[in-house]
Amino acid sequence: MQLSVFVLVLFCLCLSVYGNNKHDGSIKHDDPMLNTETPNYKEYCVIGAGPGGLQIAYFLENAGRDYIVFEKGYGAGTFYLKYPIHRLLISINKRNTGKTNKEFNFRHDWNSLVSHDESLQMTKYSKDFFPPADVLVQYLNDYATKLNLKVQYNSTMHDILKRKDGLFQMWDQHNNAYTCKYVIMATGIATPNKPEFPGSELVDGYEDLPIDLDEYEGQSVLIIGRGNAGHETAQH
Repeated sequence: MQLSVFVLVLFCLCLSVYGNNKHDGSIKHDDPMLNTETPNYKEYCVIGAGPGGLQIAYFLENAGRDYIVFEKGYGAGTFYLKYPIHRLLISINKRNTGKTNKEFNFRHDWNSLVSHDESLQMTKYSKDFFPPADVLVQYLNDYATKLNLKVQYNSTMHDILKRKDGLFQMWDQHNNAYTCKYVIMATGIATPNKPEFPGSELVDGYEDLPIDLDEYEGQSVLIIGRGNAGHETAQH
């Protein structure tokens, strides 16, 4: 379990931010005022309220740290309102392992986050081996609510910069400034991987695929890529 948590934390720290620079430029990044004011200061700023962001928030909450989670959506796990597009997770939900060891059983539950609340387990939310994505959305929102995690929704952060005094500063879509000592990125992979090749402009991306099977009747279909999305699409 310790190794799994370490990998999750490392994954969150290594993710990148995607999006355009939206700051209006009225505040210069080298302005000395940025070294004297600390608007809306938090020691830890976590960006993204998906599984990674919420898991980090849980540990920060239990450690009594000063933190906030920024989420651009109106709730936790909004990524899973669209993906996977065929609406079944590919992470297993094995409710019966034949064992009584909790650690062993938890290793066969690929969806639940770590917490002290045993009611917050996906095995209690769905009996399906591959649960519906909508169930995971409900689970993540319950996780954030029941554990009193400090999540600020409808907050799109941009222009993250490191000031001369070593603090980070950023702004939301309303140009409200926030300052923090540490930034943890948990935004996930937000842009599709679109390889370029002759004719690639004619290809439909996974993110735009219709799920109505009538759309494919009598058609020859070529799937480029044999990762999870490719296999999910082929099975559908």
